Amino acid sequence: MLPNLYTNDSTSSTSQSGSQSGSQSGSQSGSQSGSQSDGQSDGQSGGQSGGQSGGQSGAALSGQRLARLVNELSVEFISILDLDELTEHVARRVGEMIDHKFFSLFLIDEARGGLVWKKAVGYNPEEVAAHEIIPFDRSVASAAWREGHTINVCDVARDSRYLPVATAEGSHPRSEIAVPLTLARENRVIGVMTMESLEPNYFTRDHERTLGALGAHLAVALEHARIYDELRRRTREMRTMIEIGHEIASILDLDRLLNHIAALLDRIIDYEFLLVGLIDEASEEFIWHVEEGYGATKREHASRTKVSHGVVGRAVRERRTQIVGDVSRDPDYYVSDRWDDQGQRSEIAVPLVCEDKVIGALALESSRVNAFDEYHGRLLENIANNLSIAVVNARLYSEHVLRERQLEREILMARDVQRAMIPDAPPQIKGFDIAARLEPALNLSGDFYDYIPLSPDRVGILVGDVAGKGVRAAMGMAAARSILRSVARRGGGPSRVLRDANLRLHRDLGRQLLLTLVYAVLDVKTKTLNYCNAGHNPPLLVKASGKWKALKTGGLLLGVFDKQQYKTETLRLEKGDALFFYTDGLTEAHTPQPNRIEFGEARILDFLLEHRHLRASAIIDAFFNHIEEFTTGAHQHDDLTLVVIKAL
Repeated sequence: MLPNLYTNDSTSSTSQSGSQSGSQSGSQSGSQSGSQSDGQSDGQSGGQSGGQSGGQSGAALSGQRLARLVNELSVEFISILDLDELTEHVARRVGEMIDHKFFSLFLIDEARGGLVWKKAVGYNPEEVAAHEIIPFDRSVASAAWREGHTINVCDVARDSRYLPVATAEGSHPRSEIAVPLTLARENRVIGVMTMESLEPNYFTRDHERTLGALGAHLAVALEHARIYDELRRRTREMRTMIEIGHEIASILDLDRLLNHIAALLDRIIDYEFLLVGLIDEASEEFIWHVEEGYGATKREHASRTKVSHGVVGRAVRERRTQIVGDVSRDPDYYVSDRWDDQGQRSEIAVPLVCEDKVIGALALESSRVNAFDEYHGRLLENIANNLSIAVVNARLYSEHVLRERQLEREILMARDVQRAMIPDAPPQIKGFDIAARLEPALNLSGDFYDYIPLSPDRVGILVGDVAGKGVRAAMGMAAARSILRSVARRGGGPSRVLRDANLRLHRDLGRQLLLTLVYAVLDVKTKTLNYCNAGHNPPLLVKASGKWKALKTGGLLLGVFDKQQYKTETLRLEKGDALFFYTDGLTEAHTPQPNRIEFGEARILDFLLEHRHLRASAIIDAFFNHIEEFTTGAHQHDDLTLVVIKAL
């Protein structure tokens, strides 16, 4: 701890040194007469005979001690870069050096129009908060800033510049000294240090000289700490800005995005009221989606104002940030009746612009004058840029979701229509047992099967697969089914039906539709099956004896060439024979990755041979259970269709 260099005696240390080392009779009388007046001439004349040499020696010693002290404190101060830590250290060290009751350290804030209280010792905290900013035209500290030199007030009661601030103990200071903290190279005062005492005439010329020398070094240390603090603050804010940008970009719901803005802004800017409005071009109005602060409650319907109104309207018109230090002096300032008399003093408004189009505005208000500056403007502009893009993206996403929902509704309607085209139940034919199942991979399917009554004893059976999936395949399936039913009912064998159907498909749809198909005619009387295969997976005929045959006779798939010829084969069916019609979704069903193994035709045949004795519906149930077990964990990528016919 530094020794206290000064006592409550107002006599300077230099005069004391001279009086002690010179003759007592001359120097004492000179010192006494010198301390009573404000000058030094009487003291010098009284002490010349005996105390001059002693006074000079004491002054040299005092100067050396002062230089060492100032250098020591300067090194301490300049080594501290944290502004709060520095102000704490300054208050403590100055208190060790000069005995005083009250200490203050102010920083100059020209944007806010006054001295900002950075450190206060001995004062009532509530009073300090009430005088957070001391105007430049009030207080002794303000006078020291204006005049640029130390001001020593011997009796504050007689000085009109004095600004009384209640102390913690309720006592009343009598004297004050205010020292401007000046950056010598720039000749700029960046702060003021003050001390007060309960005694009048407490602070001496030596106090002035010591604090003045210390103030220059303290100014440099404070400026370094301020710059460092500013860099740290801006670094934190930039990191926060990046985080905010990522958060804004990640929100695609417009209401959630706008309601989240307040929480984001709270992290970087001090404000009391927030407005976020989007422009309704039809009515030329702001729709205020966010009104937060001043005790605002959530409203069922967002309020509206004309785009031309207020500072926000000017921001939109001029397409640039508007900073209003005192709204009472701005002719454009507008506030609705709902927010009148809330103590608004300053406002900052930023337009929301995306792709050269103004889509809205963001505004902050404060009850403090000059609460916002250009730096706040730049921060808000960055946020506004991200917010504008996010709003547009959220709108696009919302439109996309609406379109998707509408499409989903239409697809579900189409699914219902398509499922109505698939027979609810197989035909009841004497001597035969028929069953079928279709499980689409999506809502809509490209697979289909159908039964076409041709005569009391004959029925046509269709099993087909349109290339592709989804809406395109479903539309192709509907067109193909309609054409095939129309052509089949005109009569003729399977080869002729497929030839004529291929011609119509090619004529009407060109190569927009590719279709594999098996068309068979089952004759109940003769127990025969005439079939034609147009590029489809070969159906399997499994005899009761266990022998089997793949039904490949036919031709190319439908829709490739307009003039295509097909062949027919006739099979005689016996009791216990089973016919198995299927689509490629069964053969291509597979196990999960990475060991992707397809079910394949060999497994289909093995299954049929093992289960051929079952009824048709039982064969289908067992087969789909088997497929499900085989593909457990894998995504169904294609439609699954199976038709089984058993001869009884």
